[in-house]
Formats: sequence, structure tokens, C-alpha cells
Amino acid sequence: MTSLTRRQIGAFALGAATLAVTRPAAAQAWPSRPVTVVVPWPAGGSTDVLARSVARYFSEQFGQPFVVENRSGANGNIGAASVARAPADGHTLMVTTNGPITNNTLLFKSMPFNPSTDLTPIALLAELPIVIAARSQMPYRTVQELIAHAKANPDKVNCGTPPLGSAAHLAIELLMHRAGIRLNLVPYRGSAPLTNDLLAGAVDMGIDLVTTYLPHIQAGTLRALGVTSAEAIPQLPGVPPVQAQGIADYRATGWISLLGPARMAGDAVEKLNAASNAYLTLDETRSLLQPLGLTPLGGTQAELSRRMVAEVELWRPIIAAANISVE
Repeated sequence: MTSLTRRQIGAFALGAATLAVTRPAAAQAWPSRPVTVVVPWPAGGSTDVLARSVARYFSEQFGQPFVVENRSGANGNIGAASVARAPADGHTLMVTTNGPITNNTLLFKSMPFNPSTDLTPIALLAELPIVIAARSQMPYRTVQELIAHAKANPDKVNCGTPPLGSAAHLAIELLMHRAGIRLNLVPYRGSAPLTNDLLAGAVDMGIDLVTTYLPHIQAGTLRALGVTSAEAIPQLPGVPPVQAQGIADYRATGWISLLGPARMAGDAVEKLNAASNAYLTLDETRSLLQPLGLTPLGGTQAELSRRMVAEVELWRPIIAAANISVE
């Protein structure tokens, strides 16, 4: 399995400093024509909705159309690779979850691009919290009670997960690793069949994005045991994070960011980062994000670079120990 070398990982951390002073020769101010915003996932999901909202805001701010194009496939690698190969003039960008730019380097034997050297990190946009939920008939009500039950009944708790390598799948792998328990994981092709089987009692518990289970938790047919974010979330204010239930330093979420091809001009990066942070402070942005299960992030280019490094290092031992591969 191909993984990032220490030299490649260092490129992430150095990227923010070096890209800020890079100035490819260009006579025209950026943007000088319409900008393509690639989303490496199908239309209609949370990432796509956020990308289209960001694109509208950028169009208003910069006076040029920002047009979203969905280029899905290969767990996001197809769209991400197209951005990595694009000219570094700032007229091709990408809004994506973390998979194609971090986890895929550990899940795929070979990658069509190198995220650490072929992309420019620009800004963190939002986080995708995940919830661990169980059927209301199960005897455990918290993560700690689940851990105790699983230790007493190893491999007997059936836990449905979204596809192998997804953020939710990795989150439950991390819980098993940190808590020293064994669940019987049942991977599904998507959230809909997993949710149907969970409600029907074919599996005891499941893990997925908050928006997937929220209506059923509110209806009382599913019980939320914990959220995987570092803090409680507005959508489930009474549900404690996993790390507040005895699993120290536990944080396992998806997140969405804005990137471009490598060697983008520093002025374009700075303008996009500033505009992204301004967008995330708007009341209408927060009103959009909450029903989607998204938590606004923001921050500097360097912070995104550091998160990319940290994500790879978090999942490297987990993916290796579980021998997870999507190929």
C-alpha cells in the first residue's frame, strides 16, 4: 500500500509558507475569467450544496462566475486528479471532503496525484460530525455502556457502517482500537440500505453522518450514543462527544476544504482564504450549514496544511492494523 513519506508530509507544512510568496508571471489580475469549482462527488450531497453556496458568494465578491462541476468517481480521486493537473492560474479550484486529499493515500495502492505536492491548500470550510447510534431496544445508552457490553460479548454486536474507507467506517475502527473492543462490522454500499436494516433490526447499531440518523433519533426509533466531534453539536445538544465519555483525544470527523492546483499565486490564495472566512461568518451561511449537519470551521492556509498532515498520521496505524483497502 502506498503511503506518504516523511518528505512528502513535510511538503504539506511547508506549502503554506512557500505558496504565499510564489508569483507565476501573469499580466492580468485574478480572476480574469470564469472559475471552475470541481466537486469530486455527485450532485446533491452536503459537499455539493456547500460548494454551490460558496461559489455564489465568490461570484458576488470577485465579479466573475464561479461554476461548480461534479466529477465523481474512485472515491473522489477522479475529480481531485483533474484539479491537480489543471493550470495553476487560480481558475480551477476544488471543494472536497478530506478523503481524496488525505485518507485515499492510505486506502489506495496507487494514487493518480500526490496531494502533498500537487495541490494548494486554501481554506477549511466545514466539519461533518458523525453519530454512533443504536436501536432503542439495545441495552446500552452511552458509548461507555456500549464498550462494557462489547467487552462482555466480543464480536457479537453487529454494527452497520457505510462503505469501507468512509469517514464513518474509520471512526468506528478508531473507537474499537482505542477502547480495545471488537464489534462485528457490517459494511453497506450506502447510508440508505444501512439505515433501513438498522431500523428493521438486522444490525444492532450503526454509525453515519448526523443528518442520516437525526430524524430517527428525534422520533425515538434510534438512540444516539455519542458524537465523534471534539465538542457537542447543535443538532444533538444533549449527546456527549465520545472523548467526553472516557476515550481521550478521540476526534473522527469528515471535513470539507477549498484547494487548488499546486503553485497557485499567493495573492489569489490570500483573497480566496479571506473570502472563505468571511463567508463562514454570515448568518445565512450558518442557517444553511446546520440542517446539512455541517459545522463551520475557517482558519488560515497553514491550519489546513497541518490538518492534512495530522489526518494522515491519525489514520495510518488504524488503516494498517485493520488492513483496509478500497482496491
